[in-house]
Amino acid sequence: MNQLIYPLKYMNISQTYNGKTSHKPHATGSPKDYPIDDTAQDRGQSYFYCPCDEVKITRIYTSGVNTLWIQSTTKVDFADGKTDYMTMQVTHMNDAQMKKLKVGQTFRRKQQMFLEGKDGATANHFHMSVGRGTMKGKGWTQNSSGKWVLTTTNGACKPENAFFIDSSFTTIISSAGLSFKRIGESDSDMTRGYFKVGDENEGVYAYKQLLLVLKKAGTITQTIDDNNKFTEEIKTATKQVQKAAKITQDGYAGPITIRACYTLLEKKINT
Repeated sequence: MNQLIYPLKYMNISQTYNGKTSHKPHATGSPKDYPIDDTAQDRGQSYFYCPCDEVKITRIYTSGVNTLWIQSTTKVDFADGKTDYMTMQVTHMNDAQMKKLKVGQTFRRKQQMFLEGKDGATANHFHMSVGRGTMKGKGWTQNSSGKWVLTTTNGACKPENAFFIDSSFTTIISSAGLSFKRIGESDSDMTRGYFKVGDENEGVYAYKQLLLVLKKAGTITQTIDDNNKFTEEIKTATKQVQKAAKITQDGYAGPITIRACYTLLEKKINT
């Protein structure tokens, strides 16, 4: 399988295409794309990695804000179940990185490609948009809201519909409220090994009883309702647990997080 994976070792999304952000006009104008900004591990420079079996650089633009386009050489499996070629537009790399790259250059899965930068920005990050199909025209156009958006033969794609999370490769620091599917995730929320926003079952109910006790113990501050739904509020509570336990704060309630709940409760009892 040629699954499309998130191209950074640390997901730390600082801005998405929704909400009150400068990216919103990208997604509300016509045509549209769905960009995200990702600062990766920290404010330093982290690598962008090849997200599928092979990609090639199809265009490099350095006359304004440094931007390049990459395209898969074969069709990939998107996280929403569709299969197509993948085209990405990536922005803000520094001049030194752009000089190392050339059109037609190819990279293999998980190979380092280039470092994040701040050309045209105030801090190091990647601005990324993804689409289905091959690059259309020059790869971008100005939409009705005045934003330059990615153009591909089969249209732009929301990042959460495009990328799988390879848990052995990418650590989630912040997904900014977007919900990504992990490689190996079952369609059944009771068998995938963790709970996430949107799940509604007895397993979630049992987990929330643990959260209620932690709330009463003062370990977390988020209000917990007494039902079997995993809501955004429960994701917030889960991150509070993960922060207290000093584990990855991704908002998913899996075995490590549930064990952390019991460990935190045991510490409270002992004190």
